[in-house]
Formats: sequence, C-alpha cells, structure tokens
Amino acid sequence: MGKFGGTRYGSLWDGSTWLIVAIVAACCVIHLLIDRGVVAVVISVVMLSLFVVALRSIYYRIDGDKLVVYQFFIPTVYPIDKIKEVKPTKSVLSAPATSLSGRLAVTFTDKKILKSTIPLIISPVRRQEFIRQLLSVNPDIRYSC
Repeated sequence: MGKFGGTRYGSLWDGSTWLIVAIVAACCVIHLLIDRGVVAVVISVVMLSLFVVALRSIYYRIDGDKLVVYQFFIPTVYPIDKIKEVKPTKSVLSAPATSLSGRLAVTFTDKKILKSTIPLIISPVRRQEFIRQLLSVNPDIRYSC
C-alpha cells in the first residue's frame, strides 16, 4: 500500500486521555514498588512506552476522496463518497479515538465498509475544518452538530 498524502488531523488529547495515561503510569509505578528488580523496570518502561506510542500513532488523513485512519501506523482507507452521516457522539465504544470528548460518529451508506452496523468513531483535532473538508468532497453527508 502506497503512502498517503492529503491533510493530516491528529487525534484529540483531552483530560480523559491524560487520565488514562496517568492510570497506566501509576500501575507501572506500583509494579516497581512491589518488585524493584531490573526486569520490573524494563517491563514497566516498555509497557508505558508502547502504550504512549500506540496512542500517539492514531491520526487521520483526508486524501482526495479517501478518509485514511491510522492506528499504530497502519492505515485503513474509507471512501468519503460512502459516508452517510457525521455527528457528535458521547459513545465510549473502543475506537480509533484518543479522547472521550470531541468524538464524531461516522456512519456509511454501505454496511460492508465497516463489516458491522456500529459507526466509526474518531476524534480529530480541528473538528470544524475536518468536517468542512469532508463536506467539500461529499456534500451529501448529513452533519448534525
């Protein structure tokens, strides 16, 4: 798969994201207090690093008529012309979104795109610009704010 261009939108980091990172860091510190060995330090540092890298690797690109969602640096391509609706959501479903606020639910006209009936939930920074760019590619998208 080739490299994608287009406009890059990072995933939003808010208080909930930082809280989750703090909880994972606290678990690593508690582990270090229980077992002060070198192995415990290595495991804790590796796990915390992997967790932060996984969160930082979530971002989105609008490349022509494609919405590209990156998770752990692996792109998944969605056709913008098949997007039916974009609306704010407070869903806590697991999704390629790093925050619990500022999420958008993206539903598609074709259920085969996601292979399920649940929407794609994302949390792009510069949300209004992101939505304007989606609408410029597909003006038939319903957007409810």
